[in-house]
Amino acid sequence: MVDLGGYLLGVAQLALVVVPVGFSAYRLRGRLLPGWQGAPARLVEAIVGVALVIWLSEILGTFGLFYAGALIGASLLVAGTVAFWPAGPVTAGDPPSLPVAKASSGMVPPTVPPAGGAPWLWLVMLLVVSATVFSWGVTAQHAWDRGIFNFDSLWYHLPFAVDMVQTHSVVGMHHVETVFTNWFYPQNSELLHAVGILLTGRDTLSLFLNFGWLGVAFLAAYCVGRPYGRGAVTVIAAAILLECHTLVVRDPGAAKNDLMAAALLLASIAILVEAHSSRGVVELRRAIHAKAQPHPGWDRWALAAAGLGAGLAAGTRVTGLAMAGALTVAVVALAPQGRRWASAGWWIGAALAGGAFWYLRNLVVAGNPIPEVEKLGPISLPHPERLQEGRPDFSIVHYATDTGVWRAYFGPGLHEAFGTLWPLVVFGALAAALLALLRGRDGIVRWVGAVALFGALAYLFTPLGAAGAEGEPVGFGINIRYVIPALLAGIVLLPLDRWLDGPRRQWGLAGALVLVFLVTNRPDDALHDKGRVFAFVLVVLLVLAPALLLHLRDRNRGPGAAPLAAAALLVCLVAIGYPLQRHYLEHRFANEGSAGERIPGMHLDDAYRWARGVEDARIGLAGTTAGFAGYGFYGTDLSNRVRYLGEDGPHGAFDALPTCAAFRAAVNAADLDYLVTAPFLDFLHPGDPIASPEARWLRGEKAVRPILRSGPVTVWEVRGDLDPEACGPANSPLREVPQTPAA
Repeated sequence: MVDLGGYLLGVAQLALVVVPVGFSAYRLRGRLLPGWQGAPARLVEAIVGVALVIWLSEILGTFGLFYAGALIGASLLVAGTVAFWPAGPVTAGDPPSLPVAKASSGMVPPTVPPAGGAPWLWLVMLLVVSATVFSWGVTAQHAWDRGIFNFDSLWYHLPFAVDMVQTHSVVGMHHVETVFTNWFYPQNSELLHAVGILLTGRDTLSLFLNFGWLGVAFLAAYCVGRPYGRGAVTVIAAAILLECHTLVVRDPGAAKNDLMAAALLLASIAILVEAHSSRGVVELRRAIHAKAQPHPGWDRWALAAAGLGAGLAAGTRVTGLAMAGALTVAVVALAPQGRRWASAGWWIGAALAGGAFWYLRNLVVAGNPIPEVEKLGPISLPHPERLQEGRPDFSIVHYATDTGVWRAYFGPGLHEAFGTLWPLVVFGALAAALLALLRGRDGIVRWVGAVALFGALAYLFTPLGAAGAEGEPVGFGINIRYVIPALLAGIVLLPLDRWLDGPRRQWGLAGALVLVFLVTNRPDDALHDKGRVFAFVLVVLLVLAPALLLHLRDRNRGPGAAPLAAAALLVCLVAIGYPLQRHYLEHRFANEGSAGERIPGMHLDDAYRWARGVEDARIGLAGTTAGFAGYGFYGTDLSNRVRYLGEDGPHGAFDALPTCAAFRAAVNAADLDYLVTAPFLDFLHPGDPIASPEARWLRGEKAVRPILRSGPVTVWEVRGDLDPEACGPANSPLREVPQTPAA
């Protein structure tokens, strides 16, 4: 556990990174986009701040210097450099004020409607956001009580993060099993979790990191509607998807990165919308100041900020590449003739800075930036061959006309993901995007509609969209999350349609959206959950208290009232953080509840409980069931070195060990203290695992001793070198690589 001194040290180290990075992001935005204020400015600062943390970590990790002290020093160095960076003639101060101009001069700025809409909409928006955070808080409370239980988080998100901390490097390939090749995935999200673990020594911050991305998504949704006076309504529309079952049961209290990618893409869109709406005013001011004709076009730094958001999304999930590419086309198309190359350069350069690192690493290791793509038309690309397969990777298009699959899998999956009114949610978001494309009020809205539709189309062709055996796409329901960014981009366009202009129609739309929100997501169900008290506290701290601070700032209630209240809120967060962390660490993976509440199941409950008390040990895993849930073996203090046993192959492949002799030799090479053997996880029938031969290959070996058995799972103490020759001539040529049926 962490004592009070250790906790306060972690808080101090975290502050020494967050405060300098926050200051740097604020100052950079002020230098490069001085005319931006309020919500759009905060959104740009959030994107820049995340990018700075990722860049510093990537640079340090490339050279094996990913240490807490090095990251703190780099953050302070950047802040000091930015603080003393003199403002240039172009970026110093706000753009000059507009003088009174005659209408005949053509230099009359467009009027901008109130950003959020009618005051009552703000209250409705606050209630909807609070309900969303409340539902998220209930799921987070379950993780706080038991440990992070999301499958993908235990499988690779958090093991990748811990490996970065333990190796102080971000360029290595951490192999967690031998079925998939997820070590090639872009890892911006995992790097942020690694920063939290590096600075605090525990994974407590990972429980709440996605709440930050929920806030970014809401802020981006507001900024999409803000230039048209619909900010509050676009937030309400976005909440329908942000509180859908697909996200609520997976992202809160976990290290999933689906929301991070969606929020970054929506942020990129929002910055483009803001830049497009304000560029006429900015260029007009500059032209008047220079006594020249205005040249409308993208502000290069706003364009760079938007491109950075799209690049960070692509550096988070491969599935973000489609919409990022579509946004690139939109930027070039909307740029004025003569400035398209410049616009493309600013956009693409910033996007590459946000996400190219991981694809470049893949190119060096595998000869292919996206090794999952094995062919490009008739051209075969370098890629790792796999001895084991998890399940066939069919796309949704494969079943486009299969009515049986629609009835048995697609319909029920969509109902579970988006509730009773799922056709209204899904087709409503797509219809909003189509309407925006056909009759959007301006060019940027039309192009965002096209981007959302393209993202939905790309989802239909995504190989994992309907993963599973032929006729049994059991992966469809889980992977509906891939379409969330496209639906989110589409649904926030609905309030922008010209037909909805006017206060009465805005009333009607807001009421209809709230009704859909309540019927589809049933936030009232969370009121009956045992985590409701914890969730309510989160709502107070994350929604109501910040809303009060904004109210104090806007009302100017006394000198320094808002700063003092903000400081009090931070002190409160630090104070309650210590008992929260102690509770979490005391119950993390203890598996004290009923069988239905234990983590992770799959006969690993006792092994997880055993690993809680193990520190600074080298633990080997064999059998993919253990690999897919490997995170629990790192121990409470995350000091155990956990390694899945396999053999390297061409182009970055990592394959199962096919023989007894090779397996025993791998155990010796890993210099293990403990070894965990488990069955092969059958993704088509998870409750019926397939036998894996590793435990049998240890029979008669005196260098290992079983210390824990739970069904087909055994924990062995390794007391010396194993004898590969003792396998015997009958076992030496044996090739027993388990395989999923029909894979």
